[in-house]
Amino acid sequence: MSKIIVHIDLDAFFCRAEEIKNPSLEGTPFIVGGDGRKGIVSTCSYKAREYGIHSGMPTFQAKMLCKNLKILPCDFEFYNLLSKEFINYLHKYSNLIQQMSIDECFLDLTNYYNKNNCNINKTLIMMQKELYDKTKLKCSIGVGTTKFIAKMASDYKKPLGITIIRNKDIEKILFPLPVKNFFGIGKKTYPKLQAIGIETIGDLYNASLNGNSKLINLLGNYTYDIPLFLEGKSSDVIETSIEEPKSIGMSRTLDYDTNNVEVIQNFLNNEITNVLISLKKEGKFIKTITISYKNASHETNFKMTSFSKTFKEYTKDESFIRNEANKLFLKSFNKEAIRLIGFSIKNFKNKNEVITQMTFDDYKYHEKESTSFLLINELNREFNKKIFIKCSDKLNKD
Repeated sequence: MSKIIVHIDLDAFFCRAEEIKNPSLEGTPFIVGGDGRKGIVSTCSYKAREYGIHSGMPTFQAKMLCKNLKILPCDFEFYNLLSKEFINYLHKYSNLIQQMSIDECFLDLTNYYNKNNCNINKTLIMMQKELYDKTKLKCSIGVGTTKFIAKMASDYKKPLGITIIRNKDIEKILFPLPVKNFFGIGKKTYPKLQAIGIETIGDLYNASLNGNSKLINLLGNYTYDIPLFLEGKSSDVIETSIEEPKSIGMSRTLDYDTNNVEVIQNFLNNEITNVLISLKKEGKFIKTITISYKNASHETNFKMTSFSKTFKEYTKDESFIRNEANKLFLKSFNKEAIRLIGFSIKNFKNKNEVITQMTFDDYKYHEKESTSFLLINELNREFNKKIFIKCSDKLNKD
């Protein structure tokens, strides 16, 4: 029997989070991202999109398109909190949940369906409504027999969409779509596919099935996997991270090649957030971080450049990890245009393993530092500004 795999994607998540904090933003054009000359749009409200604003656009261009545009900074702490509520709610339906990033996940509804003999469409409508009632988050939901089809289904209709794609309907629903809609086809690959006569997903399927030599030259061995994806024969396994991970990492292909440091760091910090969410779920300390990026000039041979740093002590201090990751990037960046940026962590230990390796004085210092960090964060939240910092941070910066 085929599985019932669901993909849930929170609609314009960062923007929706800001609307939850400040309901007066709903229906208005605003962005979440950096301001100033080198600021970048991380995400934008649906109203802002009506002006032609999109993720990855320089903020000054967005301002030119919309004179009354509001610009809000990223509040990763609040986004993490909402993401946790989102995942916790879904455990009502299944424990087989694979979180892909801060705002999307897969879950296996097969057991829930078999146990309750329910109508899937009604269940998804109820799920969407309950999630909104409990968290005020809005989402689009896709269902298929594999993770790929479920992901394609959730992208099919946004926002607040619910799309079920049965294997018998794949050809009817997906094949007429532009090939750029195929999950995994990037903006740079799309025109190359057009250049060899592939315009739709159906064209891509037929060309891969027939072993089109031009397609093979472009996509390599990935060509042979395309029929499996589009016949509902790819993976349906929900990876719940039961096995001990050797590393946790995320990467992102940028919307365009750039050597703008602020733009790259904006994308990098999104990936750092996703990794830190996974670290918190694991409840572990780490000692090594790695920054990876791919220069635009290396795209044809997929050459990656990586730089790592190993700390003197194990830590799970999210602010410290984020700051060190950004410093590592700035130190290693070669000023060439980047196409992909990634972040990973490794060298894990449990809390009890870390404490037993510390001397008594080390542990008291660690405890004191953690307490002061929490106090400073609380004070900054109270004043809604980053007024307070540790003296040691100021000295290190100077």
